[in-house]
Amino acid sequence: MVKYAETEWVRKQFLPPEERIMINPLDPVYKSMLERATYEEKDIIPEIKKRLSEMLSESDDTRRSTVEPEPSKEVMYQLFPLVSVARKGSHSREAGLAIRMVVEPIRERLWHALDNQRIRRDVLDTMKGVSSVCTLSETGVTIPREDRFRLGSEEDHLQYAIRWVDVADTDLTQHYLVEGWIPFTRSQLIDVYSELLTKALKRYIDEKREEYRTQNIKLPSVFTRILNLISSEVPAVSVAPVGAADFDENAFPPCVREALQGTSSGLRNYAITVLLTAFLSYARVYPSLTAFDQEKKPELSSEQIEIILEDVAPLIIEAGNKCDPPLFQDQPIEQANVFYHLGFGLSESPSPRDFGTSKWYLPPSCAKVKQNAPSLCKPDELCLQGIYAVADRTRLDQLISSNTGDAQRVLLALRKTRNPQRIAEASGVDIGEVNRILHNLHKDDVLVLLRVKNPLVYYVRKIRRRKRTK
Repeated sequence: MVKYAETEWVRKQFLPPEERIMINPLDPVYKSMLERATYEEKDIIPEIKKRLSEMLSESDDTRRSTVEPEPSKEVMYQLFPLVSVARKGSHSREAGLAIRMVVEPIRERLWHALDNQRIRRDVLDTMKGVSSVCTLSETGVTIPREDRFRLGSEEDHLQYAIRWVDVADTDLTQHYLVEGWIPFTRSQLIDVYSELLTKALKRYIDEKREEYRTQNIKLPSVFTRILNLISSEVPAVSVAPVGAADFDENAFPPCVREALQGTSSGLRNYAITVLLTAFLSYARVYPSLTAFDQEKKPELSSEQIEIILEDVAPLIIEAGNKCDPPLFQDQPIEQANVFYHLGFGLSESPSPRDFGTSKWYLPPSCAKVKQNAPSLCKPDELCLQGIYAVADRTRLDQLISSNTGDAQRVLLALRKTRNPQRIAEASGVDIGEVNRILHNLHKDDVLVLLRVKNPLVYYVRKIRRRKRTK
């Protein structure tokens, strides 16, 4: 997890008005800050690119500076990505990434800011722009001692509360309600506030989208560049109908092939219960990049659900039995966890009608695999190779018209294929020169570079490539 200047928040003596946007980016002060803000693209783009990279790396080795940026800069780093993705709408995958860039550092700040008694009151007042949060003592409600003990812990006890109406659109049975209030520990409050802030940011994105549409506002080019940058990190989506398909084991990524052979005790739980369980189920019954689309929820037929239980689960159990020592003999509960991650709830012998009881987990990202099971990550050529997507079609057409020779042939090939090797074959230009041209187009934001970032993406790309070469 990225660390955001934790010592600075612990040391703070007070919270200046302009720093309220560090807790709530939609605090009214942001409007006046933006009115007097000045920026240069050469400062904005690299910082947002850096934040996006740090967020997606999902590595504990990633660290930010111990000094928070100036609020006058932070207000732009937070809001410019949100404005950039407005034309895509709040439910787009681009919006999801932009919102995460805002919410994740705020979660980190809150963890330390709420522990600093000198600024806690100001922090809670800032949070009230998003929720009705206050200290538990301010509510005047009484919670029995045994419930306090059950709902909290010695390290993280009940000390905050919000009105139940703030979370009325969620499952209220998961909360402890008392006199119209829901008490929370610090960690629970941060989780709920993050969810409410996410919803508020989605509303902000949609408001901006409507504003720009109705008023025909043309944004400066920096917002297009930010959108292209964010879009480059979004997995490609297939809109073709998806059904079950036999495994193409030759298309399995290296980490999956390693896990199928069985692993040592230090890797078993992650390799089997997390990686193989998710990968094999999607590869068998939903081998499509649509799986990553936040706007589309996979809907499985009864046949696909039965395939998961009858064909996929036995393969996972078999791989677990190959481990040293055998996983499910050593830890029987892990068999129930396998079915839980497959979507059948915590059961050792589920039936097809149980599907949907729990979440059907997507395969972990390559970064997660490398972080949690580094010995499984042995990238091959496809893992390391990227493909290019056209980010600015108008500029590409202009370049085709103004260039000749090798450059023009490469540009023309880009209209038909995104793979560097196939571009070289189609254009007749040396692969080294092709890579140089593509690199320059990427630097100029004409293209975006898409790399394999998930084992399922590897599998889908490889089976598509094998079909094209047949």
